[in-house]
Amino acid sequence: MDTELTITYLNNMETITKFNCESNKRFNERLVFIKLLEENKMKWKDANKLSKIWYNITFNNCKYSAEIYNEFMYYNKKYISHNKKIDLTINNK
Repeated sequence: MDTELTITYLNNMETITKFNCESNKRFNERLVFIKLLEENKMKWKDANKLSKIWYNITFNNCKYSAEIYNEFMYYNKKYISHNKKIDLTINNK
């Protein structure tokens, strides 16, 4: 069963789904990616959607249109070079 959690994103509490098939390690990596998007002031709806696309390309080898893939590559390069620790606030909902 999927688990809903809340995180702080752009000073708002937002709900995120941890999928049943998603390991804790991969979910935490997706949260770090989301925090990177937060630093870029991306709206929550777009950040959540892009994080799912990032997950699917990174871990499931899914294919997307060139436009979506280019956006993925732009932020994925930032993610790869992003080596600092991120402070995540996670609360069970």
